[in-house]
Amino acid sequence: MNAAAGSTDFRIVTRGVVLTLVLLTEVVAIDGGYSFRSAVSADAPLWRLVNETLQTLVYVALYSGLAFCVLALAHGREALTAWVGASRNHMWLPWFVRQSAMFALLLLVLPWMETGAAEPPWMLFGLWLAACLGMAVCAVLAIAPLSFWRAQGAKHAPNVIAALIAGTSIYAAVSLSRESWDRLSDATLRASHWLLSLYEPNAIADAGARVLGAGAFKVIIDAPCSGYEGMGLVIGVVGFYIFAFRNELRFPHVLVLLPIGALAIWALNALRLALLVSIGAHVSPDLALRGFHSQAGWIFFLLVAISLMVVAHRTPALRAGPRAPARRDPAIHLAAALLIPFAALMASRIVGSIFGDGPNWPSVLAMALPAIALLVYQREIGKQLGRIGVEPFALGAALGAFWIITHTSNAYGYALGRWLELQPTPAAGAWIVLRVVGFALVVPLAEELAFRGYLHRALIGRRFEKVAPHAFSWLAFIGTTVLFGALHQRWLSGAVAGAVFAIALYRSKSLAGPIAAHVVANAVIAFYAVAAEHWDLL
Repeated sequence: MNAAAGSTDFRIVTRGVVLTLVLLTEVVAIDGGYSFRSAVSADAPLWRLVNETLQTLVYVALYSGLAFCVLALAHGREALTAWVGASRNHMWLPWFVRQSAMFALLLLVLPWMETGAAEPPWMLFGLWLAACLGMAVCAVLAIAPLSFWRAQGAKHAPNVIAALIAGTSIYAAVSLSRESWDRLSDATLRASHWLLSLYEPNAIADAGARVLGAGAFKVIIDAPCSGYEGMGLVIGVVGFYIFAFRNELRFPHVLVLLPIGALAIWALNALRLALLVSIGAHVSPDLALRGFHSQAGWIFFLLVAISLMVVAHRTPALRAGPRAPARRDPAIHLAAALLIPFAALMASRIVGSIFGDGPNWPSVLAMALPAIALLVYQREIGKQLGRIGVEPFALGAALGAFWIITHTSNAYGYALGRWLELQPTPAAGAWIVLRVVGFALVVPLAEELAFRGYLHRALIGRRFEKVAPHAFSWLAFIGTTVLFGALHQRWLSGAVAGAVFAIALYRSKSLAGPIAAHVVANAVIAFYAVAAEHWDLL
């Protein structure tokens, strides 16, 4: 590829990313301003039916889009190449202007909506729907020409149909889980109360009021806490997984995993409710309701879903054929060395969030998880490193200064400062040391191994282990930069940091370059945070 073609492809990819971000921003703005459902004060059955149907279609489209992305992942590079080729001579600007005009029309329509009107505003609603549809069509045609969408639709028609079926099924499962609460509420409360009574002598349960408690701490177990939503998600996700790997699994035997998964997540939800009450009664009501309540549910869901996927492939009765003899694949071992520390880092953050959003000891102690993973794979990681010049250190120092200058204070910094003041001096010092070590050493290593070590190369070639660590492609550069930014609350500054670390990779021609730049940047930030007591930077 010559320089001119490479420059053109970069502009196309950049334009596509910008247009997509603009569309997502507009959708969020529209969703936040949508008030048609509450616009009518009187009972209007048809109005309610139309709005509920619209909401159903939106959720089905969302779930179907996610399912299609999973199915099309294997052909992602092929589709990207076709898109870039089709977009080289595409007249995108007129479609973008039309899209912007439709969005402006939507913004003009919304303020005219009269809240509490006696009659449904059908005319404005129709105009709103037409503008939404027009904006979506214009956005799609701005990203790529119609010929590209036709070709992709014809080529991936089976995947589109499968994704629609999967999206509808997942929505139906989740909806059924909510509507079925009244039928099985007694069983859920009884199970939670039975578990609680095994170790809580003062456990109470009131099925009529949907109350579960121990001593003075009581909670109302409403529909979202009943476990049915988790049952619906497990059935939907595992069912779609079974469909995606249908050629490798044995039917109808493998379908037994669906009721097993539903029963398992229901039982774990009963355990979650019992533990929640115990934490609220004996440790902290705020910890129980703000941290453990939601995080434990996601942990149990992931545990059940991933376990069932493993069981499907490792159980001879559920596989379509004999299992291939086990052999060590160097690529899998390398991927594990690059990704498991990051997965452990994410797990440590989940563990910390269980104990609340404020400062606490578990959040720093949980940093031992990624640290252990780094030690386990230190030999394999060491093979990926090379020589480090001076430039990555300079880039890291400059980035650290940029991060400090663009930072704005928040409530967490004040809360952490107050919390440290209340701790004994040795304990406060130990917490700060552990936090700085995790922030300036463990986090940079885990993140760079995953983003620049694995993802950057995986976006260049499917056999990533054969791709040089410093190989360049616009997809890899933009993809890792955007995703790295999305990982951080300050997403724009995070994206700048991701770009700087990628440059450190290219300039040093070694994975050691971005690791060094990241360590130096975080060390500069940590030193300033401790010296100036700007704790919200940590």
